[in-house]
Amino acid sequence: MNHDRTKRLLPAYADRQTGPVRRFFLGRHIARCPSCLAELEVIQAMRSALRTNLPVHRAPPALAMRIASALPREAPPPASRRSFRFGFTGAAMAGSLAGVALTLAVTRATPPDAMVADVVADHVRSMMADHLTDIPTSDQHTVKPWLSARLDLSPVVKDFVAEGYPLVGGRLDYVDGHRAAAIVYRRDKHVINLFAFLSGDATDAAPRQESRDGFNVVRWRAGGLTYVAVSDVEASQLLAFVRLVENG
Repeated sequence: MNHDRTKRLLPAYADRQTGPVRRFFLGRHIARCPSCLAELEVIQAMRSALRTNLPVHRAPPALAMRIASALPREAPPPASRRSFRFGFTGAAMAGSLAGVALTLAVTRATPPDAMVADVVADHVRSMMADHLTDIPTSDQHTVKPWLSARLDLSPVVKDFVAEGYPLVGGRLDYVDGHRAAAIVYRRDKHVINLFAFLSGDATDAAPRQESRDGFNVVRWRAGGLTYVAVSDVEASQLLAFVRLVENG
């Protein structure tokens, strides 16, 4: 993905309106391009400010009445068909309203988490595009300084081969509006992506387990960084890996 094309697509990237493959290549370019990263941060800051500071005005009831009166009215059905159409429409409307109510209830009970969606998408794309690592090595003393020099952060990087979680390497990534380190491990034939990026909250937070689209996700905060581990390994195995990282 070249620089000029990436700049044109930054607004769509910020709005999550790009497909998974294009988003992968855009994110990879942004992670390496200070100019595109700075422009993306300006777009995100402006949209956040608009959402926070712009006043919201409700339309007056009289406006709704004026709009309704301006709409063309549907001619009433013939008397012979009116009762049948009313019964069918009423039943259909009742079913539709019930479906809408159920959808709203589910949506409110389980609001989507953009960050979890982003890390799962990044995890999948890293395997689809065969781009697990920028620096493929199991030497933690090579991976950690390589990431730190490019991201101005120092994530936990250890090789847990003795515990069954060998280090594969690392890469630069972009997660939920943050340049991120992706430290890659394996568990048997499964890949574990461990993302680390600067946290907006300085307080530590205990691991929180979630799942999305068949993948297990564990996130926590420590030392000013947010960590997110994602994989299709069993939840208990991912938690065991997280404990190793916490104690590392």
